[in-house]
Amino acid sequence: MVQSTLKTKKMITIKNPFRIFVTLITLFSLAACEKNKLRTSEYFLAEDKAFTKFYFLSPGTPAVMIKINDVKINGANTSGSAGVFPSTITFPDYAATLPGGNLKMALPNVGTSNDSTVIFTGALTTEANKFYSITLADTGISRTLFTVEDKSAELPDSGFYKVRFINAMGKSPNISLIRIDSANATSVIRDTLIKNIAFKSASEYVTVPIAATKSFYRYRMIISSTGASFGSNLNPAQGNSVNQRYVTIYASGFVTGTLIHTPVLQPLVFNK
Repeated sequence: MVQSTLKTKKMITIKNPFRIFVTLITLFSLAACEKNKLRTSEYFLAEDKAFTKFYFLSPGTPAVMIKINDVKINGANTSGSAGVFPSTITFPDYAATLPGGNLKMALPNVGTSNDSTVIFTGALTTEANKFYSITLADTGISRTLFTVEDKSAELPDSGFYKVRFINAMGKSPNISLIRIDSANATSVIRDTLIKNIAFKSASEYVTVPIAATKSFYRYRMIISSTGASFGSNLNPAQGNSVNQRYVTIYASGFVTGTLIHTPVLQPLVFNK
Protein backbone atom coordinates (compact mmCIF):
# COMPACT_ATOMS: atom_id res chain seq x y z
CA MET A 1 0.00 0.00 0.00
CA VAL A 2 2.84 2.34 0.83
CA GLN A 3 4.50 1.70 -2.53
CA SER A 4 1.20 2.20 -4.37
CA THR A 5 0.61 5.53 -2.67
CA LEU A 6 4.07 6.76 -3.54
CA LYS A 7 3.61 5.76 -7.18
CA THR A 8 0.30 7.63 -7.37
CA LYS A 9 1.85 10.76 -5.94
CA LYS A 10 4.71 10.50 -8.40
CA MET A 11 2.32 10.26 -11.36
CA ILE A 12 0.38 13.31 -10.19
CA THR A 13 3.59 15.27 -9.87
CA ILE A 14 4.54 14.44 -13.46
CA LYS A 15 1.10 15.11 -14.97
CA ASN A 16 0.39 18.47 -13.31
CA PRO A 17 3.11 20.50 -15.13
CA PHE A 18 1.80 19.20 -18.46
CA ARG A 19 -1.71 20.33 -17.62
CA ILE A 20 -0.44 23.73 -16.56
CA PHE A 21 1.54 24.03 -19.81
CA VAL A 22 -1.53 23.19 -21.92
CA THR A 23 -3.62 25.72 -19.97
CA LEU A 24 -1.06 28.46 -20.49
CA ILE A 25 -0.84 27.75 -24.23
CA THR A 26 -4.62 27.96 -24.48
CA LEU A 27 -4.73 31.29 -22.63
CA PHE A 28 -1.96 32.76 -24.79
CA SER A 29 -3.80 31.64 -27.93
CA LEU A 30 -7.00 33.32 -26.80
CA ALA A 31 -5.11 36.52 -25.98
CA ALA A 32 -3.43 36.46 -29.40
CA CYS A 33 -6.80 36.08 -31.11
CA GLU A 34 -8.17 39.03 -29.15
CA LYS A 35 -5.16 41.19 -30.06
CA ASN A 36 -5.56 40.24 -33.70
CA LYS A 37 -9.20 41.33 -33.59
CA LEU A 38 -8.17 44.69 -32.19
CA ARG A 39 -5.50 45.21 -34.85
CA THR A 40 -7.93 44.58 -37.68
CA SER A 41 -10.22 47.45 -36.60
CA GLU A 42 -10.23 50.40 -39.02
CA TYR A 43 -9.57 52.99 -36.31
CA PHE A 44 -9.90 53.67 -32.61
CA LEU A 45 -12.04 56.76 -31.98
CA ALA A 46 -12.20 58.82 -28.82
CA GLU A 47 -15.90 58.95 -28.02
CA ASP A 48 -15.70 62.42 -26.44
CA LYS A 49 -14.06 64.12 -29.45
CA ALA A 50 -15.24 65.59 -32.74
CA PHE A 51 -13.14 64.74 -35.82
CA THR A 52 -12.27 67.74 -37.95
CA LYS A 53 -10.47 68.60 -41.17
CA PHE A 54 -9.70 72.31 -41.60
CA TYR A 55 -9.39 73.96 -45.02
CA PHE A 56 -8.41 77.65 -45.02
CA LEU A 57 -9.31 79.36 -48.30
CA SER A 58 -9.14 83.04 -47.44
CA PRO A 59 -6.99 84.73 -50.14
CA GLY A 60 -4.03 86.65 -48.76
CA THR A 61 -4.34 85.30 -45.21
CA PRO A 62 -0.90 84.43 -43.75
CA ALA A 63 0.11 81.15 -42.11
CA VAL A 64 -1.45 80.85 -38.67
CA MET A 65 -1.56 78.84 -35.47
CA ILE A 66 -4.83 76.93 -34.99
CA LYS A 67 -6.06 76.92 -31.41
CA ILE A 68 -9.10 75.25 -29.85
CA ASN A 69 -9.96 76.76 -26.46
CA ASP A 70 -6.50 78.42 -26.58
CA VAL A 71 -4.65 75.10 -27.06
CA LYS A 72 -2.56 74.95 -30.26
CA ILE A 73 -3.38 71.87 -32.36
CA ASN A 74 -1.28 72.26 -35.54
CA GLY A 75 2.37 71.28 -35.24
CA ALA A 76 3.68 74.19 -37.31
CA ASN A 77 1.73 77.02 -38.91
CA THR A 78 -0.98 76.46 -41.54
CA SER A 79 -1.49 78.68 -44.58
CA GLY A 80 -4.63 80.79 -44.32
CA SER A 81 -5.01 81.07 -48.09
CA ALA A 82 -4.69 77.42 -49.19
CA GLY A 83 -3.87 75.48 -46.05
CA VAL A 84 -5.18 72.12 -44.86
CA PHE A 85 -4.93 70.60 -41.39
CA PRO A 86 -4.24 67.74 -41.01
CA SER A 87 -2.06 68.44 -44.00
CA THR A 88 -2.39 65.17 -45.96
CA ILE A 89 -5.27 65.65 -48.42
CA THR A 90 -4.91 62.31 -50.22
CA PHE A 91 -5.66 60.33 -47.06
CA PRO A 92 -8.70 60.73 -44.79
CA ASP A 93 -6.85 62.28 -41.83
CA TYR A 94 -8.86 64.17 -39.19
CA ALA A 95 -7.90 66.01 -36.00
CA ALA A 96 -9.61 64.96 -32.75
CA THR A 97 -10.92 68.22 -31.24
CA LEU A 98 -13.18 69.30 -28.40
CA PRO A 99 -16.82 69.41 -29.56
CA GLY A 100 -18.16 72.93 -29.83
CA GLY A 101 -14.85 74.53 -28.84
CA ASN A 102 -13.76 78.07 -29.63
CA LEU A 103 -11.48 78.37 -32.66
CA LYS A 104 -8.72 80.96 -32.83
CA MET A 105 -6.37 81.64 -35.75
CA ALA A 106 -3.41 83.75 -34.72
CA LEU A 107 0.10 84.82 -35.68
CA PRO A 108 2.69 83.84 -33.05
CA ASN A 109 5.24 85.97 -31.31
CA VAL A 110 8.59 84.87 -32.80
CA GLY A 111 9.85 81.66 -31.21
CA THR A 112 6.78 81.16 -29.00
CA SER A 113 3.22 79.84 -29.12
CA ASN A 114 1.90 83.09 -27.68
CA ASP A 115 -0.51 85.14 -29.79
CA SER A 116 0.85 88.19 -31.52
CA THR A 117 -2.08 89.08 -33.83
CA VAL A 118 -5.41 87.28 -33.77
CA ILE A 119 -6.64 86.82 -37.36
CA PHE A 120 -9.97 85.16 -36.68
CA THR A 121 -12.09 83.72 -33.88
CA GLY A 122 -15.26 81.69 -34.09
CA ALA A 123 -17.28 78.96 -32.37
CA LEU A 124 -17.16 75.41 -33.71
CA THR A 125 -20.58 73.86 -34.25
CA THR A 126 -19.41 70.27 -33.84
CA GLU A 127 -20.58 67.24 -31.88
CA ALA A 128 -18.70 64.31 -30.39
CA ASN A 129 -18.06 61.23 -32.53
CA LYS A 130 -18.91 62.97 -35.84
CA PHE A 131 -16.66 63.99 -38.76
CA TYR A 132 -16.55 67.54 -40.16
CA SER A 133 -14.97 69.72 -42.84
CA ILE A 134 -14.44 73.22 -41.42
CA THR A 135 -13.70 75.94 -43.97
CA LEU A 136 -12.47 79.53 -43.72
CA ALA A 137 -13.47 81.65 -46.74
CA ASP A 138 -13.56 85.26 -47.97
CA THR A 139 -11.08 87.99 -46.95
CA GLY A 140 -10.46 90.80 -44.45
CA ILE A 141 -13.34 91.65 -42.13
CA SER A 142 -15.62 89.45 -44.25
CA ARG A 143 -13.77 86.24 -43.35
CA THR A 144 -16.28 83.57 -42.46
CA LEU A 145 -16.11 80.08 -41.03
CA PHE A 146 -18.58 77.35 -41.94
CA THR A 147 -18.93 73.69 -41.06
CA VAL A 148 -20.13 70.73 -43.11
CA GLU A 149 -20.66 67.30 -41.60
CA ASP A 150 -18.83 64.58 -43.54
CA LYS A 151 -21.57 61.99 -43.74
CA SER A 152 -20.56 58.84 -45.58
CA ALA A 153 -22.00 55.37 -46.00
CA GLU A 154 -20.72 52.24 -47.71
CA LEU A 155 -17.80 52.60 -50.08
CA PRO A 156 -18.75 52.64 -53.79
CA ASP A 157 -18.09 49.66 -56.03
CA SER A 158 -14.69 49.22 -57.62
CA GLY A 159 -14.32 51.47 -60.65
CA PHE A 160 -16.20 54.35 -58.98
CA TYR A 161 -15.75 57.07 -56.37
CA LYS A 162 -18.06 59.56 -54.67
CA VAL A 163 -17.46 63.29 -55.12
CA ARG A 164 -18.90 66.27 -53.24
CA PHE A 165 -18.67 69.97 -54.10
CA ILE A 166 -18.24 72.77 -51.51
CA ASN A 167 -18.61 76.42 -52.53
CA ALA A 168 -16.04 78.42 -50.55
CA MET A 169 -16.03 81.24 -53.11
CA GLY A 170 -16.83 84.48 -51.30
CA LYS A 171 -19.86 86.49 -52.46
CA SER A 172 -20.47 84.09 -55.34
CA PRO A 173 -23.76 83.29 -57.06
CA ASN A 174 -24.91 79.69 -57.02
CA ILE A 175 -22.42 77.45 -58.81
CA SER A 176 -22.77 74.14 -60.62
CA LEU A 177 -20.08 71.58 -61.34
CA ILE A 178 -19.72 70.04 -64.81
CA ARG A 179 -17.84 66.85 -65.59
CA ILE A 180 -16.24 66.86 -69.05
CA ASP A 181 -15.69 63.27 -70.12
CA SER A 182 -13.84 62.60 -73.36
CA ALA A 183 -11.53 60.06 -74.94
CA ASN A 184 -9.79 62.82 -76.94
CA ALA A 185 -9.89 66.59 -77.45
CA THR A 186 -12.73 66.51 -80.00
CA SER A 187 -15.06 63.75 -78.77
CA VAL A 188 -16.56 65.36 -75.67
CA ILE A 189 -19.46 64.50 -73.37
CA ARG A 190 -20.55 67.13 -70.85
CA ASP A 191 -22.51 66.13 -67.78
CA THR A 192 -23.76 68.49 -65.06
CA LEU A 193 -23.04 66.51 -61.91
CA ILE A 194 -23.93 68.99 -59.17
CA LYS A 195 -26.28 71.98 -59.44
CA ASN A 196 -26.98 75.25 -57.61
CA ILE A 197 -24.54 75.21 -54.70
CA ALA A 198 -24.63 78.48 -52.78
CA PHE A 199 -21.69 80.09 -51.00
CA LYS A 200 -20.90 78.22 -47.75
CA SER A 201 -22.90 75.20 -48.90
CA ALA A 202 -22.08 71.63 -49.90
CA SER A 203 -23.66 69.11 -52.22
CA GLU A 204 -24.41 65.50 -51.41
CA TYR A 205 -21.89 62.92 -52.62
CA VAL A 206 -22.38 61.86 -56.24
CA THR A 207 -21.07 58.56 -57.63
CA VAL A 208 -18.87 58.89 -60.71
CA PRO A 209 -16.59 56.46 -62.58
CA ILE A 210 -12.85 56.74 -62.10
CA ALA A 211 -10.85 58.22 -64.98
CA ALA A 212 -8.42 55.40 -65.64
CA THR A 213 -7.34 56.23 -69.20
CA LYS A 214 -9.18 59.38 -70.32
CA SER A 215 -6.55 62.10 -70.36
CA PHE A 216 -9.19 64.77 -71.11
CA TYR A 217 -11.39 63.94 -68.11
CA ARG A 218 -11.90 67.15 -66.10
CA TYR A 219 -14.24 69.34 -64.06
CA ARG A 220 -15.40 72.92 -64.68
CA MET A 221 -17.50 75.46 -62.78
CA ILE A 222 -20.45 77.34 -64.26
CA ILE A 223 -22.75 80.04 -62.91
CA SER A 224 -26.03 78.19 -62.43
CA SER A 225 -28.29 81.04 -63.56
CA THR A 226 -26.47 81.79 -66.84
CA GLY A 227 -24.51 78.65 -67.72
CA ALA A 228 -21.36 80.78 -68.14
CA SER A 229 -18.18 78.90 -67.29
CA PHE A 230 -15.32 80.52 -65.40
CA GLY A 231 -12.05 79.58 -63.74
CA SER A 232 -9.81 76.79 -64.99
CA ASN A 233 -10.30 73.05 -65.39
CA LEU A 234 -9.53 70.58 -62.64
CA ASN A 235 -8.05 67.30 -63.83
CA PRO A 236 -9.01 64.81 -61.11
CA ALA A 237 -6.78 62.05 -59.83
CA GLN A 238 -6.60 59.08 -62.17
CA GLY A 239 -7.33 55.40 -61.68
CA ASN A 240 -6.82 53.57 -58.41
CA SER A 241 -5.88 56.64 -56.37
CA VAL A 242 -9.58 57.56 -56.09
CA ASN A 243 -11.09 54.11 -56.57
CA GLN A 244 -13.80 53.45 -53.93
CA ARG A 245 -13.16 56.76 -52.12
CA TYR A 246 -15.18 59.72 -50.85
CA VAL A 247 -13.63 63.02 -51.97
CA THR A 248 -14.43 66.76 -51.87
CA ILE A 249 -13.77 69.46 -54.47
CA TYR A 250 -13.61 73.02 -53.11
CA ALA A 251 -14.22 76.19 -55.14
CA SER A 252 -12.19 79.14 -53.81
CA GLY A 253 -11.33 82.73 -54.77
CA PHE A 254 -13.91 85.02 -56.39
CA VAL A 255 -15.90 84.59 -59.61
CA THR A 256 -14.36 87.66 -61.28
CA GLY A 257 -11.14 87.68 -59.24
CA THR A 258 -7.59 87.94 -60.55
CA LEU A 259 -4.14 87.14 -59.12
CA ILE A 260 -4.60 85.76 -55.56
CA HIS A 261 -8.38 86.11 -55.95
CA THR A 262 -8.60 84.00 -59.13
CA PRO A 263 -11.43 81.43 -59.05
CA VAL A 264 -9.95 77.98 -58.50
CA LEU A 265 -11.13 74.39 -58.14
CA GLN A 266 -8.87 73.02 -55.41
CA PRO A 267 -7.31 69.51 -55.62
CA LEU A 268 -9.36 66.57 -54.38
CA VAL A 269 -9.56 66.21 -50.59
CA PHE A 270 -10.10 62.65 -49.37
CA ASN A 271 -12.80 62.13 -46.72
CA LYS A 272 -13.00 58.34 -46.59
